[in-house]
Amino acid sequence: MEKLCRKWENSQYSEKVNFHLSIKGGIAMKHFIKKSVWLVLLIVLVVAQPLSAQKANPYAEKIRAFEEYVKKQMEIDRVPGLSVAFMKDDFIWAKGFGYADLENKTPATERSAYRLASVTKSMTAVAILQLAEKGKINLDAEVQTYVPYFPRKKWPISVRLLLGHLAGISHYKNREELHIKEHKDTREAIAIFENFDLVAEPGKKYSYSSYGYNLLGAVIEGAVKQFYGDYMRQNLWEPLGMSDTRMDDPNELIPNRVRGYRLIDGELKHSEFIDISSRFAAGGTRSTVIDLLKFVKGLSTKKALSQESIDEMFTSMATTDGRLIDYGMGWAVSPINGRFLVTHSGGQAETRTRVFYLPSENFAIAVGCNFERANPNIYALRLFQLIFDEPLDLSVYSGNNVDDNLLYGMKGAFNYGLSHFDRYQKPLTTDHDELAEAFVYFNKYVNQEALQKDAKTTAKKISDGRHPIAGQPFVKIGSFMAMKLREKYGSERIDTYHQMGAIRFFYDYMELYKSESSYPQEFKLSRQLEQRLLQWNRDWEKTCTEYIRRLYIAPYTDLEEIGTELKKTFTGAGIYPDFSQNFADVVRYFALTGDREKAFAAANLSCELYPKSALPLTYLANTYICFGEEEKAREWYKKAQKAEIDADAISPRQLSMYASALTEAKKLEEAMALLNIAIELYPQEARLYDSIGEIYLLKAQKYYQKALKVDPNFQHARERLKKIQ
Repeated sequence: MEKLCRKWENSQYSEKVNFHLSIKGGIAMKHFIKKSVWLVLLIVLVVAQPLSAQKANPYAEKIRAFEEYVKKQMEIDRVPGLSVAFMKDDFIWAKGFGYADLENKTPATERSAYRLASVTKSMTAVAILQLAEKGKINLDAEVQTYVPYFPRKKWPISVRLLLGHLAGISHYKNREELHIKEHKDTREAIAIFENFDLVAEPGKKYSYSSYGYNLLGAVIEGAVKQFYGDYMRQNLWEPLGMSDTRMDDPNELIPNRVRGYRLIDGELKHSEFIDISSRFAAGGTRSTVIDLLKFVKGLSTKKALSQESIDEMFTSMATTDGRLIDYGMGWAVSPINGRFLVTHSGGQAETRTRVFYLPSENFAIAVGCNFERANPNIYALRLFQLIFDEPLDLSVYSGNNVDDNLLYGMKGAFNYGLSHFDRYQKPLTTDHDELAEAFVYFNKYVNQEALQKDAKTTAKKISDGRHPIAGQPFVKIGSFMAMKLREKYGSERIDTYHQMGAIRFFYDYMELYKSESSYPQEFKLSRQLEQRLLQWNRDWEKTCTEYIRRLYIAPYTDLEEIGTELKKTFTGAGIYPDFSQNFADVVRYFALTGDREKAFAAANLSCELYPKSALPLTYLANTYICFGEEEKAREWYKKAQKAEIDADAISPRQLSMYASALTEAKKLEEAMALLNIAIELYPQEARLYDSIGEIYLLKAQKYYQKALKVDPNFQHARERLKKIQ
């Protein structure tokens, strides 16, 4: 397995360094040759030293911890091959793990070439904005301006709305569209969906659409009169030094192409062959993690786009009724710990990919996997946690709905307000009246009495607080608070909030204005929230320790030791960090792999730590189902249904998903038992009956196959099997 740990040189990664020693002809003196040999050896010895010895690697220890994590997690996830890279300023590290080709034991490296899938969309968006800068594309023009053969719809479709998945273009409609085997040119790719009706009036609804991005590829071709791939190579990939990025073509010899894998009946198999030319501008490229960092580097250095275009691309678009969609132009826009973050994922036959980029930190992560069930997200987030010493968007457990909603409102103002300040280094507004109005909104709805009086309406107002429909009061007050805190305490204090979160952020702001007698009353928090903050901050100081912030919970960690530490830390606190989802993932793994003792140990520990949450109660019930204890499961599902918080964990949708996981694990009887209990809890929920129908189809398929095994000429079984398949 190859590893790379170097500096960027001249804004591009320097692949290798060649040393040339030339000795002019005619010199044969023995002592000169001896000196030359020693000179060469000296140079080789110097160059051969680890780069950490030549220049200290500031992340060496964290990288070693990450490498250990990856090896263990890949075994849990059954991932054949994985490549990861990150950059921080001029520093870059990249490495491959596992195998690019299992059959031939070809190691995955930092040069392994993965299908990018939907990460392609980010590149297509950059190309569109490049052409907009050159005046060759008008973002607000109708798509037919550049693609005249695309049929007009009930409403006009603009290029801008296509970029944000707001144009109403359909996504894939049927199974056949996902399994195309033949090559498609642009016209043929557009023909697949050109006669589909719009799923919504443009601008009114976010509806993710790969077909919409194919249409953007056709827009590029119409604007520049050349093939999409040629434009991308000449105007994006080559200028940024992305020499390993290209359109995926099954007939071409592509260096370091990885093989893709999937699970069939619990066994690793080759991925189905799919020709992805039909997804050309939405997911038709292949690249390496190093090239993905070069792509990000092209944005950070403004080589790919101007700052104005980058700002537009990285700004979440909104529906016509004023709700942010958390997607800009080709990038998902979502803060993490109050940091501004853009990202995109990709998934299709053979591959899973992810890119994270934090512009203010000049930090990016790229991950590629050659396994269709892999989750590259967890590898990227764990690397982020290690590099920044920050928890992964740490949640807070309160045990009651009122406090949960108060904390949710605070987190919204913190996350979106601080990330705005992180991005622009200034608040959304400094206008006195706007700020006063924003604080009135916040104090009115992030309010105990309001939640007790009308929880549903108040919770909706809290949810709206970051959106334009409400005037973005949460973003206004959060970014204003960040400005005041930096003025008072400096930038270093701001950095601590990324680690400690919303409670410390709000508490410090309260302390700030209490220390200034002339501070405007209209910019203060409500008395009720102030009282809550005094207790919450004491609890959070006690429980959000360095150990907690660095904690990672997985099947291979010492759960007994972790449980002892958490119980000791959380005792006596009213609020504390919430790891219930982490425990749920561990419980699920042990239950589905048949480890009864560890599954119940993790489930019971989670219930002990978070007794008023539906999530651990539901997963304990799931564990009983897994091991055939239906009555016990029914008892705990009913307890979960009455839990005070996290009601979604016991919703019909989630119960159906749990049943699907059991079905995939070939536990059809257990899945059926779960769904029967779910119907007792939700007798009017159609999806549950649908899920039972799917299990009966699987059972029918199994028995028809058995019939044909006994008698290959049994025509009725063959006909029935053909129908249900």
